[in-house]
Amino acid sequence: MSVRTVASKFVELCRQGKNFDVMRTMYAPDIVSVEGDGKETAGQDPVIKKSEDWVSDKTFNGETVAGPFFNGANPDQFVVFFTLDITPKATGQRITREEVAVYTVKNDKITREQFFYDGAH
Repeated sequence: MSVRTVASKFVELCRQGKNFDVMRTMYAPDIVSVEGDGKETAGQDPVIKKSEDWVSDKTFNGETVAGPFFNGANPDQFVVFFTLDITPKATGQRITREEVAVYTVKNDKITREQFFYDGAH
């Protein structure tokens, strides 16, 4: 598969709300996930656990996925822009979070994800 094919499948599944299916089927066993504060998590299972922990205290009202976007200088990467409509259970106050994610693909698997966002996440 090409990076464009991987990226298109990634976005299609995310638009269907199948983000954890993406992680289970498209992430490499040795994926590295880098948060906006620089914290790294390595390995498919720990990355999935990190994401499960993040969503556990939130109600998801919707998600918009824009992209994928490409750059010829980095042919093994694609970028996605997410808008998350969430309600943290602690506050009950509905909020919108925006983030950009850069994904690196090798051998048809996502080997790295790096998130960019403003403020605490």
